[in-house]
This record gives sequence, structure tokens and C-alpha cells, in this order.
Amino acid sequence: MGRDPIERSPVALALAGACSLAAGMGIGRFAYTPLLPAMQRDLDLSIAAAGYVASANFLGYLLGALLAIRVARERRTAWFLIGLAASVATTLGMAPAESPWVLGTIRVVAGWASAYIMIHGAAIALDALARAGRPMLFSLIAAGVGIGITLTALTTEAMSRAHASAATMWIALGVLAALLATPASILRDPPQPPGPPQSAPDPAPSPVSGQPSPSERRALAWLTLAYGLLGFGYVITATFLVVIVRATPEWRAWEMAVWMCVGLAGAPSNFFWMRVAQAIDPYRAMIAAYLLEAIGVMAAVVGGSLPMVMLGAVLLGGTFMAITAVGLTTGRVLARGESGPTVARMTAAFGLGQIVGPGLGGWLAERSGSFLAPSALAALVLVACAAMVARARQELRAGAAGPLA
Repeated sequence: MGRDPIERSPVALALAGACSLAAGMGIGRFAYTPLLPAMQRDLDLSIAAAGYVASANFLGYLLGALLAIRVARERRTAWFLIGLAASVATTLGMAPAESPWVLGTIRVVAGWASAYIMIHGAAIALDALARAGRPMLFSLIAAGVGIGITLTALTTEAMSRAHASAATMWIALGVLAALLATPASILRDPPQPPGPPQSAPDPAPSPVSGQPSPSERRALAWLTLAYGLLGFGYVITATFLVVIVRATPEWRAWEMAVWMCVGLAGAPSNFFWMRVAQAIDPYRAMIAAYLLEAIGVMAAVVGGSLPMVMLGAVLLGGTFMAITAVGLTTGRVLARGESGPTVARMTAAFGLGQIVGPGLGGWLAERSGSFLAPSALAALVLVACAAMVARARQELRAGAAGPLA
């Protein structure tokens, strides 16, 4: 008889969490980028329409994130598994779709599914690792996004060399997502003990020092604004990077290698930046990451050489996922006893930025004839984000609110 999933080793649970993010995020959410050139070829999809379809996915992610935080704890395993199944189904469902409206509708559902996988799957795995006394294995879970992006690039490259259609590529990625979802499905919350349901213990009264100070609230407001604008700053390049590479004919053979750079840099990025945050403080770490990401966004369009584009891909993949992790962690520290509403607000802000970015970026690119203008706008936004985080740090220091950690 098989071993109870709850009793599996911490490493096995962390790997299951990584597989869930590889399927739901690396493929379900980000596979659209490497497949976009083939979709443009097969469906005559304009850049503007491609941007709107991408925005639909991020709209679904926002809605899913806001709904996911309302799911009762005892039901999150069921919704996590539903999200996994929906992610596989929507990946396969992209194959026969042709109309931008149908594509957009499918991507809304895919976005909702990836949010449920991200929030519930990561939470279940984190709780299991905490029970096992191995919370630092979270870095392995977070690596799943980059692993999924890398696997997507390898699969798409192989299919492209076989001259496969966009529809065939979506089917292949759907099968890959299903294979990853199989080990991911071992994630379970422990069963409730038999007998009458136990009521949660009354929380201890919060002391005055447990409430956010005025300086902490101001710092959190700046941090939330920067976090929301990050959604805009990263997503234009993350959506159109392969299209940007394909625009230069002699680079086309390397387009999947460029996208793979995003995944390979993203896989260890959370571990790296968490260590940087511990060493210098999370605010300085985020400022550095925002500025490096701005450099990466511009390198992808003005470098004039393939190595510069690859550098841009590495800087993008190596920062945007880590900033989200450090930003949410820091926001929860600032909020103290209000972490739930804080995570919801920050998630909503990030989601709104993601929704606006692809549509506006595609529209600007079509009218200007290149991705220089939308990329420059995104880079300026990221620099502004760094300034906002610096302001948040300044507010906290001015208020003598405590250590910057």
C-alpha cells in the first residue's frame, strides 16, 4: 500500500510543490510567450491582439488570487487539485482555438487556475515543510516556476525543429503539464481529527506595539505601489521577449535559448535574493533587483547583439519572481497583524499592473514599429519602483519603527 502523502519526506513534498508551480505557472501561465510567434504565424494574430490575450490571462490571475484567499482552509486541497486539472485542460484547450475572443476566454480561466495553484499549492507545501521543521526548502518550491519555463523552452524548441504547428505545441505542453501535475497531486492538507470540530483558540490580545505604526503604514503604502507597478514593469518583456528576438532574422535560431535564460535565472533567484535580503536588508535588496530588472528590460531591445538580449533575459528572470517573494514577505512584516488584507491588496495591485502592461505594450509596439517605446516606459516604471522602495525605507527609518527586517 502506498505511503500517505502527508507522511512523505520534506524533500518529496517540496518537489511536489515545485512540480505544481512548473505546471501551473511555468507552463500554464508563461507558455504563451514562447508560443506567440507560432500563433502569430498560424492564426495571423496581430501584436495588439496578442497583448490583449495576454492581458486576459493576467485578469484571470487577479480574479483567481482574490477568490483564492477567501477559500476556507479545509477546502483548499480540493481547490488546488481543481486548479491543477483546469491548468492542464486550458493548456490543451488552446490548441483548437483560433479567435482572439476564444483565446482570451481560455486564458482567463488559465490565469484563475494558476492563481489557485500558486496560492493553495504553495501554502499546503509550506505548511507541510513547517510541520517537518524544514521551511527553508521553500526555495526548492519557488524554483518550480523557472523549471517550468525552462522545460517549456526545450519542448517548444524541439517542436519548432520538427516544424510543428502552434496547436501541436499546445498539445505537447498540455501533456507535459499533465505529467508534472501527477506528482504535484500528492500535496494534501492533513485530515481533520475525528470527533466534533475543534474551535480555534482565541487569539491573545494584540498589544499596542503589535499594530502597525504610522510610519509602517506609510512605508507599506509605498511598498504596495511599487509592487503593483512591478506587474507593469516586467510583463511587457515577459510577454513579448521571443517576438522581440524573432524580429531579427539571424537571431531566430536562438529564440528558445533566450527564453530558457529566463527560466534558468529564475529557478535559483528566490534563494539568492532572500540571502541578499538577509545580508543587507530587504529594502536595499529590492532596490537593487528593480534597477537590475530595468537594465535587463532595456538590454533586450537596445543591446544590438544576441549576448545583450540574453543578458536582458537573465536579469529579467533573475529578479521579477524574487521581488514578488521579498515584497510580499516584507509587506507582511510591516502589516504585523493585518497580513491577510495586506497580501490581498498587494496581489490586486500587482495584478492590475500585469493586466495593463501587455495590452498597452502591444498597442505601443504596433504604432511605433518596435518594442523600444514600451520597453523604455517599462524601464522607467521599474526605476520609479526602486525610488518608491527607497522612500518606504526612509519612512521606516524616520519613524524609528524598528530594525529593517
